[in-house]
Amino acid sequence: MIELTWLYDPGERGQSAEAWAIYSALFTQGTKAAYIDLNDISWNGDEQLTRRGFAALWRVYEEAGARHLVVFGGAAGDAVAREYADLVPGARLTVRRGGR
Repeated sequence: MIELTWLYDPGERGQSAEAWAIYSALFTQGTKAAYIDLNDISWNGDEQLTRRGFAALWRVYEEAGARHLVVFGGAAGDAVAREYADLVPGARLTVRRGGR
């Protein structure tokens, strides 16, 4: 099973650093982890292209052996997180609001 931790912040106040810290801690503990910041892969508001990029990145990470994916979803919360989690077959999703 793949663990997917989705961190979001409605105010987009830079919680990507918090998501990166989660990823770094997992990696340091020996977990094969991966990290995606949706702000880094978005394409001028083209949600479909962003989702395709997300799925492609996940496939590369999965082939490399990743078992935990940490995502910073910007302002996108629960509903969007579930849609993206569907792109990671077998993922167990945990959604957290940043800054908590």
